[in-house]
Amino acid sequence: MGIKLRNTNDFKFDITVAFVIYAFLIVMSLTYISIFFFTKIATKEFQEKVKIAANNIIHIYKTKENIAKQSTLALSNSELISGNLKIDSDILASIFKIFLSSNIDFKKIKYLNRYGKGIVYCEKKRNRIFCDGSDNKSFVYKNLRFEDSLLTEEKFIDDYIEYKVISPLKNAKGYIVLESIFSSLFNASNNFYNLIVIDKKGKVVYSSLFKATNLYDIFSYLLADNIKKANNEFVTDDIYVVNLNDKYKLIFVQNKKILNQTNSISQKLAMIMIAIAFLLAIPLGVFFSKPLYNFYKELDKRVQEEIKKVQEKDRLLMHQSKLAAFGEMLGNIAHQWRHPLTRLSLLLQNLEMAYNCGKLDKDYFEKIKIKAKEQIDYMSQTIDDFINFFKKDTQKEEFCPYEIIKHAIELMEGRIKQNRVDVKIEVIKKEKIYGYKGEFSQVILNIINNAIDAFNEKNIQDKKIVIRINNKKIEIEDNAGGVPKEIQDKIFEPYFTTKFQSQGTGIGLYMSKVIITQHFDGKLYTYNSKNGAVFVIEV
Repeated sequence: MGIKLRNTNDFKFDITVAFVIYAFLIVMSLTYISIFFFTKIATKEFQEKVKIAANNIIHIYKTKENIAKQSTLALSNSELISGNLKIDSDILASIFKIFLSSNIDFKKIKYLNRYGKGIVYCEKKRNRIFCDGSDNKSFVYKNLRFEDSLLTEEKFIDDYIEYKVISPLKNAKGYIVLESIFSSLFNASNNFYNLIVIDKKGKVVYSSLFKATNLYDIFSYLLADNIKKANNEFVTDDIYVVNLNDKYKLIFVQNKKILNQTNSISQKLAMIMIAIAFLLAIPLGVFFSKPLYNFYKELDKRVQEEIKKVQEKDRLLMHQSKLAAFGEMLGNIAHQWRHPLTRLSLLLQNLEMAYNCGKLDKDYFEKIKIKAKEQIDYMSQTIDDFINFFKKDTQKEEFCPYEIIKHAIELMEGRIKQNRVDVKIEVIKKEKIYGYKGEFSQVILNIINNAIDAFNEKNIQDKKIVIRINNKKIEIEDNAGGVPKEIQDKIFEPYFTTKFQSQGTGIGLYMSKVIITQHFDGKLYTYNSKNGAVFVIEV
């Protein structure tokens, strides 16, 4: 029996490796935490930049819209056009040319009579302005009344907006129609977001991400639904929704290509940091493990000393246990030899009487000799049995508990008969166990001897021991009244005994438990039944 610890040098290697791994994990964790915060910073930077970009687009749109409206109103309210004088087409065309050349966004301007027929029409093409006396198309705006000030129309075409303003003349004789192209709204030369424009129903009117007709073609249903409901807010960390006007929403989506590039840079940074961490971890591990190694070396020395003391104590207890068992065996031998010696004494007396009476012939002598030899052989076999019992087991083997228990009872037959104990073996199911046969016999003998001592101590008249064998579980029950509860936890402690000092050593049950727990990897415990104590062996 002994405790085997790892070599101190092995532990030195273990703690060095442990510190290397610990330092490596610490640095790697710090690296990934840094990357996490870098990502957060990048996300925050995107959100700040996208808000600025959204505000710029809306500001540019509103400015262009106001210019188009105010310019159209100014033109339609001028005395030259809305006055009572007759309008000269050539003069009006000249005014329109000046008007179109004043703003890069202005593309077409028309003067229509009250019935929607074109009177003067001018258009800007390739930086040149062409005018015609009339427009071949007629326009009738049914929803516009002359008392209204303005009517506007918007149409998204690719990456620009076709914006139209219709204003009735003050004299109710016709309309001024100005068509503008807002072409610099979405071409903001950015590379950190993609832009999608949708109407109130979720129809996609513009997308720099990829072509789609509906918002649900781009995003999941839940996300698309949240985007439709959003109003000037971030739906996720990388999607920002803002109202362009009361008809359209702008959706800014973080550019995944740029994000992937950022992640790639972060991953490369992480690999570099991990490599640095690994290089730092080795010297750090060696440096910090040295004090622990010295501490463990001293601790290991003390533990080894204590282990030697415990082993010496166990060897002493085992020796005492064997001496106690040897003394009990000598008592059993005396019981076993009592009857054969008595028979030998009677045979010698019969031989002497036959000789004195002159009846000693060859046949009578042979008869006496055979009977004497039988008794001597029995005594010799008894000695052999006890010698075999005390032989040290050299190796573990499989054996049947029933055979060992039966043999142990035979060895104790003399003491069992002298104390008039009724011993029964009940076999429920047999199964072999693995271990030392001699040590298992010693455990059985210790428990039975304790039961016999309990019978005598308590003066039990009808003494019974029942041994039940069920696979690898053996129960030994007596009817001596059981173990008092106050000492039930102590009976397996060394040197604990309830007997007089001359009758017991207090190490039998302790060594029995050591044998079962350490040599059989099993359990030995006791409980009280209605009859007495039950000792249970599970292996």
